[in-house]
Order: sequence, then C-alpha cells, then structure tokens
Amino acid sequence: MIALVIATHTALLGRLASTGIDKIIQAAPIFESIDLWLTWVCNTFYMNILFLISGYLLPPSIKKRGLSDFIFKRLIRLGIPLTAAVFLINNLLPIGGLLIPDSPAFGQSLDTLPLFRIGPQWFLLVLISFNAIYCIWAWLHKSNFSINLKQSVPGWRSWLLSAAILGIIETITGSHSEFWTRLKGTNLDGLGYQGMHIWTYAFLFALGCKAASHQWLERINNQLALRWFQGSLLVSFAVLALMLTSTDGGSHEELLNQAWPILSCLIPFVGWGYIAIFLHWTQHHESIGGTWLAKAGRDSFGAYLIHMPILYLAIISIYLLGLHNIWLLSILASFLAIILSFWGSHLLRRSFLIRRII
Repeated sequence: MIALVIATHTALLGRLASTGIDKIIQAAPIFESIDLWLTWVCNTFYMNILFLISGYLLPPSIKKRGLSDFIFKRLIRLGIPLTAAVFLINNLLPIGGLLIPDSPAFGQSLDTLPLFRIGPQWFLLVLISFNAIYCIWAWLHKSNFSINLKQSVPGWRSWLLSAAILGIIETITGSHSEFWTRLKGTNLDGLGYQGMHIWTYAFLFALGCKAASHQWLERINNQLALRWFQGSLLVSFAVLALMLTSTDGGSHEELLNQAWPILSCLIPFVGWGYIAIFLHWTQHHESIGGTWLAKAGRDSFGAYLIHMPILYLAIISIYLLGLHNIWLLSILASFLAIILSFWGSHLLRRSFLIRRII
C-alpha cells in the first residue's frame, strides 16, 4: 500500500516541482489519462485498507498495554513524526524549489513559500483523531476487549448498503462542499485533497475496531470477495476506457467535472472489492516474501514519512539528466523513490531512539 502511495504521487509532485515536467505531462494525454485513472483506482482502497487495519489492531493493542500506556506511546508514535514532518520534512520541497530554475518556487523569497504544510501526513492527524475518539469511548464504557466468534461475518447486503450510503456521502462532500477545497491553500493542504473521504475512512476504522472482536477479516467469504473483486475490475476498466476515449484536446478538466460525482459515488463500491481480495489473498499466502517482506513492513511507516523529498529528488534528478520521456521518467522515478524510501527508513531505524518511534 505504501509503495502504491509513492507511485501515485510521482506525476503530481513532478508537476509541482517543475514547469518543464508539467508541460511534458500536458503534451501526453494518454499518460495523463492512465495516471489519473491509476490514482483514482488506488484511492478507492489503499488509504481505506490502512484505516481498516489500524482500527483492527487497536482494541487488542489497548488490552495488551493498558489504556494510559497505549495513549502515551501512540502520541509518541504518531505525534512526533507529524511534528517532524510539518516543521522539517515537508519544508524541504518548497525550499529545494529555490534551487531549480524552472520550479514554481524559483526566485521567490523565503516568506512567500508554502512552508509548514501538513502534506501527506494528514493521515497521521486523522489517525490521531480516530484513536482519541476510540480511547474516549473505551474509557467511558470500561470496554474490555474479547473475541466472540459466534457473530457471523456481514453478508453482501450489508456491504452493498454501506457502499451505497458512503457513495452518496462521497458525492455530496466531493462535489458540493467548498470547505475541503479551501483547505488546499492552507497549512492543512493534505486534508483539502483527502477530507472528502473522511466518512469512508471513519467507517472503515470503526469497522476494523468492531471486526477485531469477531475476527471478521480472517473469516471473509472467499466467493463474495472474488466476485466483488471481479466487479471492481470491470468498473475500473470501464472508467479507464471512458478516460482514454473522452479526452478533448489533451484536457481532462471538462471530463472530470462532468464525471466526478459518479466517480466519487463509485469509490466505496470499487474499493470494497480490492480490499476484500487483498485480505483474502494475503491470508492464504502468509509465507510469501519470507523475512524480507516482514522487514519491509516494519520500514513502511518511515518510508511513508520521508517519501516526498526523496521522490522530489528522484524525479528532478532524472529530468535534469535529460530523460524527458514521461513514461520512462515516471516509472524510473517511482521505482527509485520506493527503493530509497524503504532503504532510508531501514537506515533510520538502526537508531534505537528513532526505531522506538517509527
């Protein structure tokens, strides 16, 4: 999931980093179509599944550590990286733009730069909020986590109803709310891009908390997961066909304005299929990857925190070396940034103090 997050940020960051890269992307409508499509498809599931798993691990973690100890350690684990990102990591990008001749930031004074932005670390702010709400609920209800396998896993009607309700909410918040749009120009810019999905994230986080008590994720209906995944694929490729055949002169703005309410409504329907098949597949292939994949998993949080400046350096370096084919540029930059982000996180975790946090 973290690797996909890095990959889908490549073209977006390239456009923000260099006017030259922006022009190359605008001159390649097929690439732009596929990039927008891939970003939309990934956005239906990768952050959703991370919130689901976070909620799933929360109740047993509180039981293991105790509520007060859990709160203290969670504030350190999430609060310190959030603070470091806002005041240090995320400032590297706009400051670095001062050195790039065709960067939008080139020639600006320091006080005009978009500094101290939350960026992709919006995820940590929302996760802290969700954790706080659950901890307050657990404290008020004196909740004691236990597993009860007697309650059956929700069937397709429940999933369909939840997707329908959340799809309507996604459409309303994504198409008729100016609140999130205005945030894009503030220090909470990351929430401006992701805030319209907040109810879906909250639902999946709460679902994860509930599912932990009944081990629903371990008991997913295999046939339902496969069929829903097939439906998700069908819808995804239908959207791709629409984007490839409806581009007017290389511009996607008109198409997105017209199709966005439908695309927003489809997010839960499509996402449920991908989430289900990922969970189903991993449970039946737990030995895949061996120890290296487990190590990569431990390094993923750090990779998420540091990937933006690394991705920035990767795409700008390759571009300045003379590679202007947008397909090769984006693919190479994505792979290089993924490898360096996980490797950099692994090196950082050699420090005992940093390892306790990330």
